[in-house]
Amino acid sequence: MCFAGAVARGGVGSPWASQVVSYTSGVLPPEHATYINPATALGEPERFTGEGQYPGAVTPFNPAYLDNELVSIGVGGSLTMRFDHPVQNDPSNPYGIDLLVFGNTGYISDEGYGVTSGDLFSNSTQGRLEVSADGVSWFTVFGVQPDGPFPTLGYRDVSDPFSSPPGTMPTDFTRPVNPAFNPAGMSLSQIVAAYDGSGGGTGVDLAPLGLSQISFVRVSYLGTNGDLQIDAFSDVTPVPGAGVLGSFSLVGFAAARWRRRDAARAGSTVTRG
Repeated sequence: MCFAGAVARGGVGSPWASQVVSYTSGVLPPEHATYINPATALGEPERFTGEGQYPGAVTPFNPAYLDNELVSIGVGGSLTMRFDHPVQNDPSNPYGIDLLVFGNTGYISDEGYGVTSGDLFSNSTQGRLEVSADGVSWFTVFGVQPDGPFPTLGYRDVSDPFSSPPGTMPTDFTRPVNPAFNPAGMSLSQIVAAYDGSGGGTGVDLAPLGLSQISFVRVSYLGTNGDLQIDAFSDVTPVPGAGVLGSFSLVGFAAARWRRRDAARAGSTVTRG
């Protein structure tokens, strides 16, 4: 299946990819023959999956899996998406990460229920991720797989890996996980704590590519069989630096001094009156 055109969703400045530029499904396994709607990669990642079948919160042990939540990229296939704004190479982003890619990989449960060895179940080693500022010149992001290594987490207040009711505290899909995080031997509660409010996703730093910004992302599958699934893409939200916070603090301190000074003057005037 091939697609070329413009499918868009979301307003200007949305942190999510907002346009499908092109999609070629490639050769898909029979079980994923219906995962061919590229519009599922628009907007934010899934937080709750399996409606009508086995509903549950999306966790690193229970990734999104329905064909209306994911688009599949098979042998020879690719998906190209565009943001409605440039994704900047911003040093103030957490860990220097500028872009996040969400798939449906998950941690393999080992050594008992809900504890992981840190291994992933997916074809995450067979993908290629590329970025571009103009949709013409493309740069391969080496050493980064589109579907891994930090599976999606929908909520910060779930402790059951397959929790049926959704949580009440959504994670931040524009905040990356610390790249140094190692999940081996951890339970879901420990993983949630280590994610530190992040919703997961594969992180991309544009700095090593020498790019100041990009607007296009392309995912291809290089395997000779199988496929990979993509859920969403997001622009990372920067964190104000200490200097910025310090400037605000100084402004606030100065404003407080001015208010106290003016109040004192007003008080003195009234007293003299």
